[in-house]
Amino acid sequence: MNYVERITKYDRITKMSKMIRRYFVMNAFDGALTIFGVLIGGFVAKITDPTLIIKLGLATSIAVGISGFTGTFFTESAERKLEMKQIEAAVYRKLDKTEIHRAYTFASISTALVDGLSPFTASLFILFPFIFAPAGIAIENIYFMSFALAIIFFFLLGLFLGKISKENMLLTALKLVVAGIICMVAIILLD
Repeated sequence: MNYVERITKYDRITKMSKMIRRYFVMNAFDGALTIFGVLIGGFVAKITDPTLIIKLGLATSIAVGISGFTGTFFTESAERKLEMKQIEAAVYRKLDKTEIHRAYTFASISTALVDGLSPFTASLFILFPFIFAPAGIAIENIYFMSFALAIIFFFLLGLFLGKISKENMLLTALKLVVAGIICMVAIILLD
């Protein structure tokens, strides 16, 4: 059995693909909104050192990613263990070293990886102008490029959600953009 067939089999056993999709969207949005908040805070606080913004952004991204991975791994592992115990009780035998056990373990690790990597990846996307901005670009312009990327990311994530739910993709995209704008306004009002 090749790798793709094995993953397909594990998905049939665990239904992990729906869970992975949910974790991807929720945590990509969390990561994007968090880094958007960090950038708005940096802009409002008039932080002009791109290196400082990169360090703050990466530290935040790493923290959100590790939090997502560990929280999801422990939660999913606990849920899968409970399901395994229920199945074992129903069939009157231990399921260690079976395909069911391997599928459940794979599902726990896969969902945790997606949960951890999606906010980190979203954050890097938004931080891109700070990481790769050529010398001589005004810091305000770098901030605005990152803000634009955040709005684009919210919009694209909303389109994806709209497609999944078979609802109006544009309306769903605009809802996520509005959430980002609410975050921006709330942070600016702190100033």
